[in-house]
Order: sequence, then C-alpha cells, then structure tokens
Amino acid sequence: MSPDWIRILLLVLSGMLNAVGFFGLFLVFFPGLTISWLGHLVWVIYVGFNQGHSQTQFGLTIAFFVINTLLMLVGSLLDNLLGAKKTRDAGVPWWEILVSFLGMLIGGIFLTPIGGIAVALGLLYILEYRRLNNDREKAWAATKALAFGYGLAAGIRLVMGFVMVCLWLVTVIFL
Repeated sequence: MSPDWIRILLLVLSGMLNAVGFFGLFLVFFPGLTISWLGHLVWVIYVGFNQGHSQTQFGLTIAFFVINTLLMLVGSLLDNLLGAKKTRDAGVPWWEILVSFLGMLIGGIFLTPIGGIAVALGLLYILEYRRLNNDREKAWAATKALAFGYGLAAGIRLVMGFVMVCLWLVTVIFL
C-alpha cells in the first residue's frame, strides 16, 4: 500500500472510532469515551505525535492527547460515582446501591441499556420501599436521586465526548 492510502485508511479508522465513541455515549453501557480515545491514539501514533514538526505542533499534539486521556479516565468513573453519591446523599445504604448497579448490568445485557436503567431504578425503589416500611415518598425520593445522578453523569460525559472529538479534529486538521 502506498503511504497515501495508509494515511487515508488510518484517518478513516480514527474518525470512525471517534464518531462511534461519541454516538455510543447515548447508550448506557457503551464505553464511548474509551472508543473515542482509541481513535485519537491511533492517529497520534501514526503521526508520531507530530515529533518531526515544530515544537509547538509537537507540544500541542501531546497536550491534546493528555487532555483526552484525562477526560476519558474521569468520564469513565463519573457514572458510577455521581449515581452512587446522589443516592448515598438521599440516605440509601451501599448494599442497595450495589444491588441496583448489578441489576442495571444484568438488565442491560438482557433488556437493552434502557431496560437496564429501568431495572436499576425499579430495584432501588422496591428495596427502599421495603426498607423504609412501605414509605412511597421516601422510596421515590431515593429513586429520583439515582436517576438524577446517572442523568447528570450522562450529560457531563456527553460534553466530555464532544470536547474529545473536537481536540482530535484540531490535531488532525491543524497540527
């Protein structure tokens, strides 16, 4: 293969990984930030982090990749941390949060990602309802806290994914 075809092939592969990663953020269990990061990794390895270019290009290429790496790591932990924190703030015991999370994983595998969320919320409501002596309002408040935590994390991850794709684009187009 000629170097031009290799460049085009790797650019398309890198772009597809970024696109799939970003749009995958709309799915619950899809590691969209990690997939986008892999797309950036493919490109920077191919161009050698722009080492043969000016020091500014080389430095910016490394800086953008480091930023994307940090966004990917933080965003990957964010879902579980924000969901658990909001739920813990509502007074829910850790064991219920864990059972709810496991329900989401299992439900997501068998009932689609949306089904996994429904299982997690339903489980938490039932567990809280029983633990709180059939108090519907408190059980509902805990369930809303979990939903809000996951929703907030999803919104933040979407913004992070957008920033990651933009940094990759700047690296490809301008550096």
